[in-house]
Amino acid sequence: MIGIVAAQQSSQIPSTVWLLLIPIALLGIYAAKPWLKPIFALVLGFNWVFASILLFQNNTFPQALEGKQLLLEGAIASIPSVSKRSTQFIFRTQLENKTHLLKLSWYEKLYRPPKAGEHWRLLVKLKRPHGSMNPGGFDYERNLYRKGISATGYVRRNDVNQVLNDTEIEPSMADRIVRLRQSLSTSLQNVLSKKSHAGIIEALAIGERKRMTSSEWEVLTRTGTIHLVAISGLHIGLVAGFAFLLMRLLVSRIPLLLRSMPVQIPAAAAAIMAALVYALLAGFTIPTQRAFLMVCVVMLSLIQRRTVSASNIIAFSLLVILVFDPMSVLDIGFWLSFAAVAVILLAATGRIKSPSVIGGTSKVQFVIAIGMLPLMLLFFQRVSLSAPLANVIAVPWVSFITVPSTLLGVITLDIFPLLSKGLLSIASESLDLLWVLLEWLSSQHWAVIETPTPVLWTLIPAAVAAIYLLMPRGVPARWLAPVLFLPALMVTKSRPDEGSLNLTLLDVGQGLSVVLQTKNHSLVFDTGPRYSARSDAGKNIIIPFLKSQGISRVDALIVSHGDNDHSGGANALLNTFPVQMLYSGASTKRWQHKQSIPCNAGQSWQWDGIQFEILHPQKNVARGGNNRSCVLQVRVDDKVILLPADIEKKAEAQLIQYYGEQLKSDILIAPHHGSKTSSSSAFMEAVSPELVLIADGYRNRYRFPHYSVIKRYDSDSIKWFETQNSGAISVNITSTGISQPLRWRDKLRRYWHSQ
Repeated sequence: MIGIVAAQQSSQIPSTVWLLLIPIALLGIYAAKPWLKPIFALVLGFNWVFASILLFQNNTFPQALEGKQLLLEGAIASIPSVSKRSTQFIFRTQLENKTHLLKLSWYEKLYRPPKAGEHWRLLVKLKRPHGSMNPGGFDYERNLYRKGISATGYVRRNDVNQVLNDTEIEPSMADRIVRLRQSLSTSLQNVLSKKSHAGIIEALAIGERKRMTSSEWEVLTRTGTIHLVAISGLHIGLVAGFAFLLMRLLVSRIPLLLRSMPVQIPAAAAAIMAALVYALLAGFTIPTQRAFLMVCVVMLSLIQRRTVSASNIIAFSLLVILVFDPMSVLDIGFWLSFAAVAVILLAATGRIKSPSVIGGTSKVQFVIAIGMLPLMLLFFQRVSLSAPLANVIAVPWVSFITVPSTLLGVITLDIFPLLSKGLLSIASESLDLLWVLLEWLSSQHWAVIETPTPVLWTLIPAAVAAIYLLMPRGVPARWLAPVLFLPALMVTKSRPDEGSLNLTLLDVGQGLSVVLQTKNHSLVFDTGPRYSARSDAGKNIIIPFLKSQGISRVDALIVSHGDNDHSGGANALLNTFPVQMLYSGASTKRWQHKQSIPCNAGQSWQWDGIQFEILHPQKNVARGGNNRSCVLQVRVDDKVILLPADIEKKAEAQLIQYYGEQLKSDILIAPHHGSKTSSSSAFMEAVSPELVLIADGYRNRYRFPHYSVIKRYDSDSIKWFETQNSGAISVNITSTGISQPLRWRDKLRRYWHSQ
């Protein structure tokens, strides 16, 4: 595992020559001295990652085909997600004799939307996976890589788009399974159309969580019960356990079978089959694959009729999963599931007296809360104080009432419709009752503690503290263990010195967001775009970045104007952080903020020796439009930064008229993303920057920055960087100079990222 984790830090896939070390490592594990075997195992793990990539996952989308119209035939490999704006699905097709999975969006109102498992001919435009790259942000490219998706794109409006005749095409097993899942999804929606929590029941039945509401997500997240709607170890283990006990009961009633074989053989086989069927119904996602493999390991140990320690079962499960899927270590679920089992095992050893059922259940939840604290701080930067109480009730309630009634309801959907409807109603009503408790817990101010992203070294003493706290009673000085949690909770990222400034141009796609940090203050200039009803740059990028920097409040938020690509994330930011002042280039009524005022030329303030001044627009000018964007100038001693948002040549001329030589700046955020309607020769001569930072999206439809603007920058010997190739860009400005720009795509690069 350590070797595999080390391999995931590589920025490039090494040469195939390295694969020659695999047989050497295997021989060393078999024949070397005991103290050398771990070294050979580490070498094997490191190289097994790249062997699996080269042998099984070599389906990179050809760069030459990016942006071209392609007519493809293939199968709909997922249940399509339909919204008012688009229909999204996974499309499996052949390209250059290799199978590719494509994530497609169809921006058209469809009278005949595609269905899972159908074969279609589609005209598409594609691009390689490319996501935003920011400190603390979600790694979209890793997510696509784990799902095996080699390109994303959209369906072009054209008459050639049509479903193909299935009688001419033999559907694969994968097509049959995904068709069954869509059929069950449709049936469940019909039965549960008027029931509450229908999205949660569908998630429990077939692993589809797209219909869960945002309020349901929030309640489950705040109470630490989100794992209950993920079909993984808990539910698959539960199904396998029920199947095992049922088959054991049946076989024990048949003397002929009892004489011919041990009862655990058919029982274990039934458990494996039940786990496999449930995993397939859930889409055989990576977490369900992992849970299924663990069930197989446990059941095979029972068939062997050997006494195997729990630690060996965990270790062998880990080995099997890493051999079959060495990329599992990229999943948060991998670490959480194995850590939870290990924590329970650690807490259960060395105990003489067995606890009662209620006491044991309560203790398990408390143990998990303590043992998982370091991982929760690392992955989520939040600790749910209500999770132990919520899970003590929710885990047995969902496991023994909601899940069985849901699964029995699904099994009887077509056989006994009335019985199925009754069972699904029981599942819905059980969630209604549970929801009263979960909503109450979620509403408590103490339910969740938000923390900054911990500094990595502080997690080591936190892990030691968690292990020490779980030791049996009598271990000396156990009460001192909580002290070791303090570094993870208190040590934060360093801030700039007095008179210094950190500037980070965030990578928000086609949009703009800049964060400025002084010693004691923080300013956010624009908030990037809103991507969909559930997703925006504020929620996905800006908030995680601020938390990763240990920022707990925003002293000033400037929304330069009302266009979506500059204001789409503002509401998420305002709802998450206390914002002291809001300067807006759009209508101030839009933000519902007590300290919201229009930005006007002449407004200025000073923080920690840094001077901030708004240069544009002039007072009494109507809000809205690119040329009425807020323009901010920041002075760090004699170093100047200019943030002109989306102004174009007309506003540039006004700035030259009003300020003249005062516009001279060392760093310029490119006006209007480098469009040809901005960065005029006169403006660039007046500003005369040494460095230009361009906020633009990968292969954006506007083709920003325009080649004429780049040519102008080059002719003036101006260094320039763009976010689509650099990711977020950070610069430190002091009175003595400006640091070399830090390009986060280079710093965070891994082998699965766009090169």
